Amino acid sequence: MSAFDAEVTIRRRRFANEENGFAVLDADHDGRPVVLVGPLVHLEERERARVLGSWVRDSRYGEQVKVTEAHPLAPDDEATLVAYLQRVRHIGRKRAQALVARHGADRVLDAIDADPTHAFRAAGLSDARAQEAARAWHELRVTRQLHLLLAPHGLAYLVPRIHSEFGATAHRVLRENPYELTRVFGVGFQTADRIAGAGAVNPRSRARAALVHALGEAERNGNTCLPQPELLAETRKLLGDGSAGAELIDELVEDGDLAREDEWVYRAQTAELEAELAALALELVSTEPRRGRLREVEPDVVAGGAGLGHGTAGPAGTALELSDEQRDAVRAAFAHRLSVITGGPGTGKTATIKAIATVALKHQARVMLVAPTGRAATRITESSGLRATTVHSALGWIPGEGPPEHDGDDPLGADLLIADECSMANLELMVALLRAVAPAAHVVLVGDADQLAPVGAGKPFAELIASGVVPSTRLTHIFRQAAGSMIVQGAHAIRRGESPSFVAGPGMRRDLFLIEHDDPIAGRAEIVALVAERLPKFYGVDPLDDIQVFAPVYKGELGIDALNEALREKLNPNGVAVGGGRLRLGDKLMMTGRNLHELRLMNGTVLRLIDEVEGGDREGDDPALILAGDGRIFPLPPEESARLRLAYACSVHRGQGIELPVAVIVAHRAAGGLRFLRREMLYTAVTRAKLATVIVGSRDVVARAARTPDTSARHSRLAQRLLDG
Repeated sequence: MSAFDAEVTIRRRRFANEENGFAVLDADHDGRPVVLVGPLVHLEERERARVLGSWVRDSRYGEQVKVTEAHPLAPDDEATLVAYLQRVRHIGRKRAQALVARHGADRVLDAIDADPTHAFRAAGLSDARAQEAARAWHELRVTRQLHLLLAPHGLAYLVPRIHSEFGATAHRVLRENPYELTRVFGVGFQTADRIAGAGAVNPRSRARAALVHALGEAERNGNTCLPQPELLAETRKLLGDGSAGAELIDELVEDGDLAREDEWVYRAQTAELEAELAALALELVSTEPRRGRLREVEPDVVAGGAGLGHGTAGPAGTALELSDEQRDAVRAAFAHRLSVITGGPGTGKTATIKAIATVALKHQARVMLVAPTGRAATRITESSGLRATTVHSALGWIPGEGPPEHDGDDPLGADLLIADECSMANLELMVALLRAVAPAAHVVLVGDADQLAPVGAGKPFAELIASGVVPSTRLTHIFRQAAGSMIVQGAHAIRRGESPSFVAGPGMRRDLFLIEHDDPIAGRAEIVALVAERLPKFYGVDPLDDIQVFAPVYKGELGIDALNEALREKLNPNGVAVGGGRLRLGDKLMMTGRNLHELRLMNGTVLRLIDEVEGGDREGDDPALILAGDGRIFPLPPEESARLRLAYACSVHRGQGIELPVAVIVAHRAAGGLRFLRREMLYTAVTRAKLATVIVGSRDVVARAARTPDTSARHSRLAQRLLDG
């Protein structure tokens, strides 16, 4: 593709989508026609602009310029200016000509922008009509001004969202306080700083924005709050000086933007969520189960085995062999309205879920089983014989499109709610779930507290256990079938801080392997051979659907980026290029960024790219991508395609909810093994596989990771709130 950087004149709009800013325009360039596609909705017919992009050849539309930036230029003739001004309400041809004559062709637009009401009043309009004309001017100019502000920073895609948030004065809000971008849209502080320009914003406003942004970043890293000294230190780093002091926090607390409890500082909304979760949990724990269908269940009878003994049939007709720990968990599920079950692989969490559900169903109770992700819900459905759904589906909740359908005023229709994989649930999700619990219902939260903490603020599942306030059962007994797995034994060794054994003992199933390579390039070649040839041949699995590579970092010879490129060249070398050439048909991809609840596409979903089709009735739009995953087909709008990433290899954090036949894990010095690979990450990665886990790297790196817990502990005060009552 050759670069395009030239001045053009817009002749005709073929298509324009005001919601996402995408447009297809016919233009003139040096007397020759050219078709422009991209973020161009701010350009008007007959307008001149400097356009940056690259030439591409579309199979249907021929040669086009795919635009990255488009900067409007001042009109170069009076006729164009007059025609443009006539689009404003109450400004006819004569008044438009008068405005041009008064201010000059080179300054008229800037003059009106500076004070539209005054400019239109001076052109002969009454006060009322001048104000109406000013409002029309703002509507006409807002997207243009936003593009001028944001396009140079690669943020043109935010224009529709910002316009929707702030309305006709959006460009003024952005000029006066560009740091609103960090609060509302998650833009980095440094980017907002560049938009503001040196000295363009009040230093106090800048410092306040830096402080709020520092807290937002802390939440993205998993914290719900920060100690005041740490927050001020992070704020000063952003500002590049020592201007942020405690009085700044005082101001923001007084204004209601922040909350402070002792030395801890929160965003106000996050403090409210954490306090609400503590209150919900304490209410459940302190309320005796006196009503509802489960009131007939006698906990002591269940625990003693009369209600549920060895060999009792489960929902799918299978015999349930329970340990004493499991029977304790079953008893707690009916003795308390809130209880927690945690345990590592092979300790019988799924069998315990079956047992609890069996007792409840025998008493004609309504049982609901949920999980944070679609993949987890499918897995628990298959393993337990009970139908499970996602938390969002159960609640009728599409974040960003209003509150859940079910909450305290309209609770879930379940007497017993069992939530699996709760280690993946962050603060917001756990609050939404517990809000919707019916007044007499029981809740059982199940998960593995030793796995990586969830994506987002808080680690509620681990803290509910750590508080000691919520009745909790830790399953430690490894059942006979699972005990024969080296994966299971190795995972429990890692949890204890010990290096796993790679030597199969008597009667052990050899499903955990270490392949050592000092040379990272040789290690990468080994991984490609394993995934593409050896593992599929030996286990009879599909290299794309049934094998996942995990690595700690993105850069380097054994980083995620290099592995993705190498694996794609081996597994999908001839895939047809789509999506502007970045993707190929047949690629293994992962959805990143925000969840697309309206499409049921979640962050972390693994997909296959199977087709590219025309964008429906949106003439000239980029093609939509057709994706397959979780047994479903997803048409992805073209404006969302940038959030697809290659997923032949991924990080452990992104793959936390994945469970599949075979996992390949990178544990090498060249892939951040000594710095980034820690116990929780290694433990989580090893437990992703059911048939085999293969670690490529160094025995020393594995041992070091096992004995090194994650020291970047999340700041959260849920456990303390529970203890304080």
